[in-house]
Amino acid sequence: MASIKDVAKAAGVSVSTVSRTINDNPFISSATREKVLKAIKELNYSPNRMAQSLSNNNSYTITLIVDIENEKSFYNSFFYEVMHGIEKVVYQKEYCLIVSNLNTVLKNENVLDWLIKGRRTEGVILPSSIIDSKTIKKLKENNIPFVSIGEPENLRETINWVDINNRKAGEQAANYFIDNHRRKIAFIGYDDSKVFNRRRFEGYKLALENNELNYETNLVIKGGNSKNDGFRMMKDLLNEKDLPDSVICADNLMSIGAIRAIQESGLSIPEDISLISFDNSQIAEIMYPTISTINVDVYELGLQSAKLLFELIENPGKREQELLISTNIEERETTEQEHQ
Repeated sequence: MASIKDVAKAAGVSVSTVSRTINDNPFISSATREKVLKAIKELNYSPNRMAQSLSNNNSYTITLIVDIENEKSFYNSFFYEVMHGIEKVVYQKEYCLIVSNLNTVLKNENVLDWLIKGRRTEGVILPSSIIDSKTIKKLKENNIPFVSIGEPENLRETINWVDINNRKAGEQAANYFIDNHRRKIAFIGYDDSKVFNRRRFEGYKLALENNELNYETNLVIKGGNSKNDGFRMMKDLLNEKDLPDSVICADNLMSIGAIRAIQESGLSIPEDISLISFDNSQIAEIMYPTISTINVDVYELGLQSAKLLFELIENPGKREQELLISTNIEERETTEQEHQ
């Protein structure tokens, strides 16, 4: 394996010149830079990140901060898919990824203070659910680039964030039914305390408005996201005199209960009531009938969050960005007969 000394010898420069070239020192001439990079390529030299970190005070580490008490952390596939996307970019950049619990205390300091004071990270990714003004102020004052996974709420500050285009997803679900001649479209699992849920609901209402369909409050049921919640909410809909011909479930898990309620009532899916949910999890594929979904690409969510973070690291002072990940429909048995 080639060493930095081998590169210096091949390029006819000093070891320090090679080091400065690798670290993008602006005082290295273009001719010298070209010679060094050519030698690096010919010798297949790979810089030692540990040695670089000691020489330029760069940790080459990205931190994903989570709250392990939050249901989105560790307890379902959402976290692992997001982390997978982040890892893809981090390791391409030859950095290390560490995952830190928000509530960890190290040497009498919370984990964020410990990371900042010791310059132990070059950037931070964290979910919007744990972001507040105090955290933002701390990161900005210490010039730590950071990106929020999810659209933040109730903040005066503008920050960088990446989220699924949930408003468009809700609109997409309703438009799918409308295009297939369904007109009594219900929405169950509405929860205005969650920004992603509100956005999906806003998209649903927008689709009705754009297609000159009446918004009917009796077709919207508020509730949680468990299987039992789905069963109860669907039962409430089925007790109405004017039944829906289609239903949008705000979460995949509740769709299991909704399907059971429809089947127990003696109605057929999708002939009598068609159904779409969100989040293309394994549940949708193994259920009977299999569940049509608005595919939410959480891997891409992690990937784009990491890409944005590195843009901020490499271009300090870059303007804040808000990125939305598009969705698509995955047709299965709860809707696929729509086109027959």
